[in-house]
Amino acid sequence: MDTNRTAKLEFAVQMSCGSCVNAVKSVLEKEPGVEAVHVDLAKEQVLVETALTSLQVQSLIESTGRRAVLKGMGGTETDLGAAVAMVSGAGLVQGVVRFLQLSQERCLIDGTIDGLTPGAHGLHVHELGDLTQDCRSCGDHFNPFRKQHGAPQDSERHVGDLGNITAGPDGRASFRLEDSQIKVWDVIGRSLVVDSGEDDLGRGNHLLSKITGNSGERLACGIIARSAGLFQNPKQICACDGVTLWEERDRPIAGKGRKVPDAPTANL
Repeated sequence: MDTNRTAKLEFAVQMSCGSCVNAVKSVLEKEPGVEAVHVDLAKEQVLVETALTSLQVQSLIESTGRRAVLKGMGGTETDLGAAVAMVSGAGLVQGVVRFLQLSQERCLIDGTIDGLTPGAHGLHVHELGDLTQDCRSCGDHFNPFRKQHGAPQDSERHVGDLGNITAGPDGRASFRLEDSQIKVWDVIGRSLVVDSGEDDLGRGNHLLSKITGNSGERLACGIIARSAGLFQNPKQICACDGVTLWEERDRPIAGKGRKVPDAPTANL
């Protein structure tokens, strides 16, 4: 379900002067949903406590003309773990979904996925982190208690049942959910899958309704991996290929296009 509970987001932001700090603070502090802002010019760091999605906060910061990269997420309580899935699939479908354990009972799920057809798409955690046959080898929905498929708010549901996300006319689905059954420590190493159609939440008449929500083919997927919490990601330059924090945002995680041939190594 959607949530207004706040979380803390740590961004690296390209700043060089006091006016940069003032510009970033000004645009964030006047935005509804932002509870607190702390800017450290020396570290080029912005910490925001907010109920907004990470994409919304990043867009606000970048509206000042400065680039921003999310480096970590945390709750208002003790760090209970965070994870991330880099989702990709057919055509131009790709995105990032982050999991943050706010408490023993509540997990925050923050994501943006592009390249979707407009409308609703089923979102599920699957039992296997196996992409050897693309999304086909991810196994079934994560269902350790052997229940029937349902909606996120149902007691009778798979743990991996996260309902639907909705893509707008531009093909982008940006969402911020809170779930009572997902635990970060249980889903690390498993996979996150986006389906081609709408999940009927177990309420349909199709034979697959109580199994998968009859949400169509597996459109895109990614392995859920442990990620950095607040102040746990000091990386500025990737040691393996010299790609900087700022360059990395516009390039593939690996493979073709990751490093520009003969380009000088950038320094921060």
